[in-house]
Amino acid sequence: MADKNNSFGEIKKAIIGVVTLAITTAGGLFIANMEKIFDSDDEVKQEVVSDPFEQKESSKDTIVVIKKETPVVAKPEPQEKKEFEW
Repeated sequence: MADKNNSFGEIKKAIIGVVTLAITTAGGLFIANMEKIFDSDDEVKQEVVSDPFEQKESSKDTIVVIKKETPVVAKPEPQEKKEFEW
């Protein structure tokens, strides 16, 4: 009788595992294909105004370098090493 209950519990765990895996897989596929599922037929217009990194020939660039002083921190003096006798 104990073997029958034990095998039933193992089958129950296996079924729960398969159902959980199926639900997880379905959720992943839904998220991955959400754009296709809820796709609208609206056309999106994109305009390219200009390249923001394009440099004009007439402009002059100025580079400003700010020098920041870092404080010098003195190293602490080494403390005496204590020797322990065991």
